[in-house]
Amino acid sequence: MPRLSDPLQVKGLRLRNRLVMAPMVTGFAEDHRASPRQAAWYADHARAGAGMIIVESCAIVPDALLLPRLLGIWEDAQIPGLARIADAIRAEGIPAILQIVHGGARSWREDLSLERVGPSPVPLMPGPAPRAMTEADIEAAIAAFARAARRAVEAGFDGVELHGAHYYLISEFLSPYTNRRTDCWGGDREGRSRMGREVVRAVRREVGAGFPLLCRMHAVEFVEGGMSSEDSVYFAGVLEKEGVDLIDASGIGTSSQGNWEGRTFLNTSSVLPKGDNAGAFAPFTGKIRNAVHVPVIAVGKMGKPGLAQDVLDQGQADLIALARQLIADPQAIRKILDGREEEIERCQECNLCFSSIRQGALRCGVNHSLEEESFETERSPR
Repeated sequence: MPRLSDPLQVKGLRLRNRLVMAPMVTGFAEDHRASPRQAAWYADHARAGAGMIIVESCAIVPDALLLPRLLGIWEDAQIPGLARIADAIRAEGIPAILQIVHGGARSWREDLSLERVGPSPVPLMPGPAPRAMTEADIEAAIAAFARAARRAVEAGFDGVELHGAHYYLISEFLSPYTNRRTDCWGGDREGRSRMGREVVRAVRREVGAGFPLLCRMHAVEFVEGGMSSEDSVYFAGVLEKEGVDLIDASGIGTSSQGNWEGRTFLNTSSVLPKGDNAGAFAPFTGKIRNAVHVPVIAVGKMGKPGLAQDVLDQGQADLIALARQLIADPQAIRKILDGREEEIERCQECNLCFSSIRQGALRCGVNHSLEEESFETERSPR
């Protein structure tokens, strides 16, 4: 079985080890463009020695933001800032991947009454139910993904990750909970996978056959009426067939019914409940890994001591992604690789990180350096 310190070849990328920095929104963007603080943040994480860094979500169109201070990649003027992030990571010899996303029915709205779109009118946020997308809407979104991927290449990233998870647009088409369509974009698994297939094809045409393409998808949805594990295995196979080089297997960890002005909506989170659920996605990730021939990333409270290696030992994944643990302690990967796990400042699962980015910049109940607005901007590449 591989060790966390073992290298891995993914298409044209050589990863020094099996630990990945998962994509996490920082809220450091300024007018949806990368800031010096953002580049410094990624430079610090690159120096900690991750095998690969997946940079936080970039919205492909301005009305599909996930949060108010999200990065954008819908116009060429945003490329130079993104290039500074890519340069900061690659300067340390670490592959830099950029995640691109359309928020769909979970798009952020300052005015909750403003329209959102999705495959079907299934509400996922406070506000009116989303408008079911027309054929023209769907084709426009596919084209926007392709243009965004082209910009990621121009910014110097080593790969692109399509965000097909967490009930954002691609995920909404995949899940039977959110996709109630009866046309060729819905219905059975083949219909529900069509959006994902067409996005992969369009992006692949734009970036070429040799450019690494990743997709984040659900290994499992802990949602009644959501995707089954069998659905996930099927969709992973579809993505592989269409040319995805790596599957980043996340999930829906919690769900509940919310209420907005008497209207219910499904409130979901990728975060697993606080307690003894570390690695709860991993068995489902293992089913995907056993069904495909491309590497698979496991994520979901993988910072628990010893868990990352256990998941590799059980053959449930090829790579392990850390998320909140790297906010609490940006040096956690270096400490793991050096055999100093006992020195890691542990994430307390307080979720201040999640609540803070809904209003502004990232904060953490453990890592108080994030309270300093001047966060090492002098170390940002120019």
